[in-house]
Amino acid sequence: MMRSGWSGYEAKFVDEGRVEHYTRQYDEGSYDDHVWRLERPVLLDVLRSERVSRGRLRVLDFACGTGRILRGLEGVADELTGVDISAEMAKRAAEASPGALIRTGCALTENLLAGPYDAVTVFRFLLNAPEEVRVPVLRKIRQHMEPGALLILNNHGHCPSLRSIAVRVPKSRPERPNELRHRDIIELLDASGFRVESRRGFSAFPPVLHRNLPAAALRRADAVACRPPLQRITGGLMVEQLYMARAVR
Repeated sequence: MMRSGWSGYEAKFVDEGRVEHYTRQYDEGSYDDHVWRLERPVLLDVLRSERVSRGRLRVLDFACGTGRILRGLEGVADELTGVDISAEMAKRAAEASPGALIRTGCALTENLLAGPYDAVTVFRFLLNAPEEVRVPVLRKIRQHMEPGALLILNNHGHCPSLRSIAVRVPKSRPERPNELRHRDIIELLDASGFRVESRRGFSAFPPVLHRNLPAAALRRADAVACRPPLQRITGGLMVEQLYMARAVR
């Protein structure tokens, strides 16, 4: 039987303190805030182009958490919907984005997704979800998208990257985090009815270097490395990968 939550995520974020801790990861000046500042302009440019070509933009933010992506899209989307399995996370999202429709529950067992959508964002889901639910969830999302609609998905544990090297150094951390390779993402998307059009890389330097080296210098270097001319060289080695894919069947 399919579990109602993934990897304890639902139970983990019942506690308000844990949700608050998660939210603080994106405080101004944090590593995750730095990555988001690099990523957000690209995300907005892609969605603005999509809105121009379609004439409107109905967006679903799947696994919306506390609403970080929803808040960033308020000036771009005509309609915003957020779905999360954690009621406490969804409550924060509703407070942060009062103009968005927020739904709570498991997309595989409940009728939550509605739609159809012109674009869907899926951030920080794949590595948090058990392997057995990844394709079923992506297929479910695909069923609620317009033909040719855009999926924007991230992999925040890309292998290979400097992060992959850092976590393999003895005593760098107690256990290895989840990772996915580029070909893993391609296979997941292909099996779910999507065709990858492009990808962008963000953050050449992993958190451990930002904690132990001058962060300001690393962030300036990151900003340069993320520029389009250098993406051909650096993009595939960066920690964070952003995929743009089309619903094809």
